[in-house]
Amino acid sequence: MRWLVPIFLLATPAAAQEIAVPSGLPLTFQEVILEPETGFARFRFVSDVLGQPGWELPDVTDDFAWLCDEVVLPALDQNGWEANQIVISMADSAFEFGEIMPDAVQYFEGYAIVDGACEWVPF
Repeated sequence: MRWLVPIFLLATPAAAQEIAVPSGLPLTFQEVILEPETGFARFRFVSDVLGQPGWELPDVTDDFAWLCDEVVLPALDQNGWEANQIVISMADSAFEFGEIMPDAVQYFEGYAIVDGACEWVPF
């Protein structure tokens, strides 16, 4: 069973607004998908400049760890959500989870929660 958590439930002050990540990438929150049976929490973000010159994966790598520490963990805590695995994704457009989008630019990173902190887990 998946729980799709609408944007207004994310307990961050700027849930529907641009999130100021370290790279300066203009990034907005799309949704959270909780998967209680697997312990996964999927946090999806969108930026229409991903894949454009000047915004490639190496430019946003540090943003993933920052998002996990500064957005995801506080949102889980503030909402009482439980997860042991986190998947953070960034895409150049918003689309439904699981939808096949061959032309979309998407980046993903995975994290485990270890002693209350994000620990990167390579895919």
